[in-house]
This record gives sequence, C-alpha cells and structure tokens, in this order.
Amino acid sequence: MENTIDEILSSRAHRIGQFLSKTVQGCYIPAYQRPYSWDKKNISRLFEDVLRGIRQISSRPDTISFLGTIIAINDTNIQTAKQIQRTKFPTVTTIIDGQQRICTILISNIVLHDHIRRIVKRFEGKTETHHAWIYEKCTNLINSLRNTYLLDYGDTTDNYRFYPRVIRAYSDVWSDKQDEAEYESPIAKLIWKYINFTESGTPDQFKLDLENSSNRYKAIDNAFRHIRKEIKRICQSHSDEYGFPQLHTSFEGIRNFAPPYDNFDLPHDVKKYIEEASPDQYYNYFCYLLRYFIFATYLNNHIATTVVTAKNEDDAFDMFESLNTTGELLTAFETLKPKVIERETLSEYKRTNSYKCIETIEQYLNRYHKPDKKLRITSEMLIHFALFETGFKLPKTLNRQRRYLLDEFDKLTALNDIEKNRSFLQSLKVIASFLDKMWDVDKGAKPDFTSLNIDDEEAILGFEILRQLNHSITIAPLSRFYQQISDPEGETNRIQKTKDFVAAIKATVAFSVLWRGAKGTTHNIDSYYRDIMSPGIPYGDEHVPPLAQHPNGESRIVSISNYKRALQLVLRYKGKIKDKEDWVKQASTTPIYQFSKVITRFLIFCASDDTVADETEKGLLVKGRLGTNPLLTLNQWKEKAYFTVEHVAPQSRKTGWEDDKYNDIYNDPKTIHTLGNLILLPKAENEILANRSWEHKKLMYSLLIAKTETEFNDRRETLGNAGLTLSKRANEVIINAKYLGLCKSIAIYDKEWSLEIIEERTRCLAELAWDRLAKWLDL
Repeated sequence: MENTIDEILSSRAHRIGQFLSKTVQGCYIPAYQRPYSWDKKNISRLFEDVLRGIRQISSRPDTISFLGTIIAINDTNIQTAKQIQRTKFPTVTTIIDGQQRICTILISNIVLHDHIRRIVKRFEGKTETHHAWIYEKCTNLINSLRNTYLLDYGDTTDNYRFYPRVIRAYSDVWSDKQDEAEYESPIAKLIWKYINFTESGTPDQFKLDLENSSNRYKAIDNAFRHIRKEIKRICQSHSDEYGFPQLHTSFEGIRNFAPPYDNFDLPHDVKKYIEEASPDQYYNYFCYLLRYFIFATYLNNHIATTVVTAKNEDDAFDMFESLNTTGELLTAFETLKPKVIERETLSEYKRTNSYKCIETIEQYLNRYHKPDKKLRITSEMLIHFALFETGFKLPKTLNRQRRYLLDEFDKLTALNDIEKNRSFLQSLKVIASFLDKMWDVDKGAKPDFTSLNIDDEEAILGFEILRQLNHSITIAPLSRFYQQISDPEGETNRIQKTKDFVAAIKATVAFSVLWRGAKGTTHNIDSYYRDIMSPGIPYGDEHVPPLAQHPNGESRIVSISNYKRALQLVLRYKGKIKDKEDWVKQASTTPIYQFSKVITRFLIFCASDDTVADETEKGLLVKGRLGTNPLLTLNQWKEKAYFTVEHVAPQSRKTGWEDDKYNDIYNDPKTIHTLGNLILLPKAENEILANRSWEHKKLMYSLLIAKTETEFNDRRETLGNAGLTLSKRANEVIINAKYLGLCKSIAIYDKEWSLEIIEERTRCLAELAWDRLAKWLDL
C-alpha cells in the first residue's frame, strides 16, 4: 500500500520555546551537519527581530516573529543516531536544517537564565507585593528556560540524570551513567557545563571558559560572549533605545506589554511602584528583571517556527532543498562523511587512510568560503569523480549527487571488503588533489608540475591551454594518469608513469585543438570523452576498453597507448579526419577566430614554432632549424608580444578596404576569421594598426621587423612620405615597440592582400600546426 502524504512528512507551527521544551524530546545533530558558526551579524539580526516585535506589541498584541522552517526526522526507532546511546534516551528529533537557529536560542536561554537567577535572589523572601510578584514571575520563568536546554530523567541523585537538549553525532552520548555519558561537541559541552554549574547552587555568574580551548570551541565561545554582552546591554539599559519603555519614569510604557503574556496581571501595588519610580535600592533590579522577563517571554513565546518532520533522510533532504532559499545547503560530500566514519568505526577512523583522504578533500573544498561557491565547487568535483570512477554522467542536481555517492559507497560496503570502500575514497581524493594542485590553482599561481618532476615545456603549455579553455571534460581522463604518480603507493615505475601523464596531456591537447580547429565549435566533444571513459570506443574493427577506473564494477588498468588510440579513432570516425589532408581541408574553411581566441592563438603558436618567413613563397612560413623561433613554452604564451590576434584585413570594411579589389575577401564573412588573415601582436601595436589600409599596415609591419636602429629610423621616415601620420600615442608605441619577427612573412609580402594569399597562408599555417600537434597524438 502506498504511503499517504501525511506518513511521508508533516508540518506543524510551534513557538520555539514550546518546541524546545517538548517532554522527552532530544535534538540530534548528525555528523554531516556543519559545526556551529553563527557570528555577531547573525545573532544581532535575531535580536533585532525580537526587539522589532516587542516594539509592535502595543499596537498588535498578537505579534510574532518567524524564525524559519526547521526540517527534522522524528526518529522513534533511533536509526539516524549513529553513536551508542545507553540505558535511556529521549525521543530523537534529528535536525536536518535549523541547528544554527536552535543552538542560538538555547545559548540565549542559558544567558537569560543565568542573569535572571542571580538577580531574582535579591527578592527572595521579600513580602512587599511588587517584590513578591516579580519574584514569582521570574522564578517560574527560570524553570521554563531550564526546560528548554535540559531533560530531567529524575532516577538518579547526581547530575547525570540531566541530558542536554541538543547533542551531536560521534561527539556526544546521552546516558545517566557517568562512565558512559559524553558531551564533547561545542553545544553539548556548553549545556553540560552550565547544568553542572547551576546544580551546584552557586550564586556566581557562569563563565564558559572555552576561550583557550581548541578552535573547535571558538565559534560557540564567541557566540556565548556576544549574546551575554548584548542581552545585558538591552535589558539593563535605562533608556528606550532598544525598544523598551523607560520603566523607571513611566508606567504607561509597560502597560502595553501586558496583554500578550499569560497571567501577566499587574496588581495595583505593582503599577504604583513602577509609576512612582520609587527610589528604593531594589527598583533598578526590578526594572532589569521586568525587561529580562519581557525579552525572554517574547523570544520563547512569540518567535515561531514551522517544523517539517519527514519520514527519512532522503525525504528530509528533498524538502530542505525545496524550502531553502537563503541557508547553507549541505553538499553531497558532507553527507558521505558519516558513512565513512561508520564504516571505519569511530575509534579507528583517525588512524585510517580514509581519514587522510577526507582531510585532503576537505582541505580543497575549504578554500571556498562562500556557501554557494563551495556548493558549486563540490558539485563539479563530484561530476568529475563519477566520470573518473564509473564513467557515469552525474547530473548537477544535489539530491542525485548525494544519492549517487551514498549508493556507490553502500554497494562497496555490501561486498564486505573495506579496502574497496577505501579505494573509492582514494579516487575521490585524487580528483580533489588534481583540482586543488593542478586545475583550480589560485590566480597568479601555477599548476604544481615541480613536485611531479615534470619540466616538459610543451606539456606545461598544453595544460594551460586546457585550463584557459575551461575544458573541464578532460579532468577525468587526465586524472586517471595523474593518479599513477600522485598515489604514494605508486612509486613503482614512477618515471614511466610520469612520462605517461605528460603524454596524456599532449595527446589530449592535440585531439581537442585539432577537433576544435576543424569544427570550430566543440561539436559533441564532451560526449566522446565520456565514451572514452565508459563504455569505451568500439569503432571499426577495434574496441578500446573504457578508461574509467571501475566501469560496471570492473577494475581497469590505465594505458596511454589505449587512450591515444581511442582519441585517434574518435578523430577518424566521428571527426572524419583520417590524415593531414583531411584536417587541413576542414581547418582551412573554419573561421576559428569567431569560435575561440585561445584556440586561434595556440594554432598560430604551433604553426610559428621554429619557423621562418618563406623568402620564396612570400607571405608564407617554412620550417626552420630547431631553436630558430621556439614558441611552445608557457613564458612565450604569456609574452605580451604575442598576446592579441590581429586581422590583416579588418573585421569591418573601413578606410582603405572599401575598394572593389577586396570584394573577394569580404564576400564570405568567414574568410577574414580564418588563420591566413590573422597574426599575433602586442595589444598596443594591434590597437594602432587596427583598421588602417593595407599599404599603411604593410609599412607598419616593416617597421616592426627592423633589426637595427638605422633600419628602424629609415623606415620610420617613409611613413610620412606614404601619407601615414601617427598620433602622439601611436608614435610612443612605435618608438617603444620590440622586434616582432612574426610579422616578417606579411611584411615582405609585396602584392595586394587578397583572398588568394589568405587561402594559401591558411593552408600553410594549418599544415604546420598539424605537423606540430600530430606527433603528440602519434598520428
């Protein structure tokens, strides 16, 4: 029989004090929840809501402030609570969302309880009506506040009869036996310390004394101190700046606070005492208590929350994602962590490799402090991981990601081989490490090739190209090779494995750049990389096995030859590129600049590497000797001389290009964006050349390739003779310009710029680029 909606989840409004005071209810924070982290800003916002409500009471006696929705699991079978709970335990309400708010209210109630219990003792035994009245009200309030932060089981005579209302997984254990009870989480420790302090009967002020403890307690300690300071300042003020009336001068202000509070009757003697502001030694304390009473009553009775109770964690998380618009969503990884701890057992966890893996992953994710950024980065990490591990295309949906992680981990747990669980985590660590040290390095930093003993300049540049393209689909396949040298246990054949990683980078760059150079767009390239990961490439008579680590539960060995072969087959069968001629033919008609400036620059780099201007076929390039013009290094890529792409024939027909002789160039708008019409220049030089005529551009190119000062000055004088006048800015750029050898092939071209030379030059550059990249892919 299908469950009714009421059986899956229920929703009910509560006063927050009512929710916290439920008989035998204990709130349980699961391990995947983040630590308490509310700061002064969050706390002040809550108190502002309280004061705003208090100010509205006079005109709206039924005023409430909404705390937000609490999402929980009513765990009557104690299935979500992972730690052992001895002897007796309360009804467990597992908090999926709302722990920050609940904990802050509890801390506030403890502070209020501490203030009121000490001040009210001054009125103990007093017989005056007004003194007896405030004593009775505040004594009852103390008991109500006490019930919000502790449970009293009453069967023992010591303090272990008391349970903190809130505990946290793996840190705390509810028990009425001293050798079993444990309260070490920040919130439970605070409550337990206060329970023991007050039960001792001391009249002193409570001191938390966690200031010098580990950072684990810093947030709760700071929150406690700030709440104590703010509540004292609000309730012991002698002015109305915080929304309270001036009790010591007028009764009119307090009278409006009476209706909302149960039994808040003001006997005549009390009214008279307040109105006359009697200057006895107790008056100020009376006013303080009245303010504390109003603040505490509003906080607990007029702060409302909707508690949505789900049947299980999946339903609760789904509800959390649906309702949450401003809070911090838990990442899928954070829900995996308690599964790992449970699998290893808490007592052994910190001595296992699983712990080291979790630490590495968290170190990477903790680089991102903003919740939405951290959620996105975690999601991306898991997408790469799923492709790496099983070849699965994991959606971005948080619930699907959480389900994938937990299901895959549970499958391995069911095999009863803990090493498989650890291998799963090790793979996730590899992805996090690759992202942290190689892919997502901070701006200005470089991928960590040094610790890997990699100094291959071409591979380092190629990797940068992938990063600048944000070609993230390549993270999973490259991580499979990175895994071989990042794993401490992979020292065997490390030199060869390092070579394989370098070869994998080059092969990936060659494939992706050749593909984009021919197609322009990505043209389904992501789907082909996914096929390589799983199920593999079954083209022609060959079947290259999948590269994923455990596709269909099978373990796969990394093979650089298989990887290259898979890329070759995709290029051949899906890209229709079986050889150089096929590629050059496609690339020659591709307006590559329209699609990617990074690909454009890199293809020109590859074509220009160790090449010289062809003195026979002017306008073209020819291969030079090794070291003639080395460009394929990261330093050269970042060199300003090659930073921008300049169009010889401008992108739009400006002065000097309207003539009919250029019609062939502009008849097809794609022509001007092909390789043959492009050249690399520094930004400033590009700006002053921009839309000038061919005659003027040719003179400028000639000037930029002058090798001697005499040659430079002689050519500069010819500019004026050709009717070329330069602005002050242009003159400064020319005078400070460096020798730009890449301009030579165009500078020595002695004919009109035409469709013919663009096509010849495009084919030439495409052939040279192929020759450079094909070697990386063993074509």
